[in-house]
Amino acid sequence: MEDDLKINALEKPYDEESFGIPPRWEPEHVGRRLVKAFMTLDRLPRTRGPREPGGHWPQHAVEWADRLARAELSEAERRAREAAQNFTMLRPTSAEIAEMEKAFDWLRELRAVDSGMALVASLWALRTARRKSVRRLCTEKKWAPHTFYRKRAKALAFLAELLNSRNVPVF
Repeated sequence: MEDDLKINALEKPYDEESFGIPPRWEPEHVGRRLVKAFMTLDRLPRTRGPREPGGHWPQHAVEWADRLARAELSEAERRAREAAQNFTMLRPTSAEIAEMEKAFDWLRELRAVDSGMALVASLWALRTARRKSVRRLCTEKKWAPHTFYRKRAKALAFLAELLNSRNVPVF
C-alpha cells in the first residue's frame, strides 16, 4: 500500500483503464486530462506548411541492395528510418478533440488568474505528453524543480476546485 502512495501517478503514461474516472475532479485526473489534450493535439494533422521529407507511400518490398545501403547508415539514421517505416498515425476522434478544447479552455482561464501557474502546467503537460524530461525543462528555464512541482500541484488543485465548483461533468 505504501509503495502505491510513493508513485507519482502523473508521471506515468496515461491509461484510462488503470485509473478509472473519479466521481469528482481531482488534481491528478485534471493533470491526466491536460496530458491527454496535448497528446491529442500532436495527433491532429498539420494544416499548413511543407510536408515532411521522404516518400509518402509505405514501403512494401525491401531488396538486398536496400539492406546493404542501410548497413552503411549511422545508427541514428537507421533507427529513424525503421521508426518511420513502422509508424501509423491514428487520428483523434471528434470526442477527443472536444475534450482537448475543453482542457485548453481550462488553461486559458488559469492564465487569466495566474499566468505563471498556467505556464508551468502547460509546459509540464506538453513535456509529459511528448515523453520529454521535465528535469531538463527546469534546467533550460533555470527553475528550481521543487518550485516547479509545487506550482504544478497548485495549478492542478486550482483547476480541480474550479471544475468542481462549476459542476463540470468528469470525463
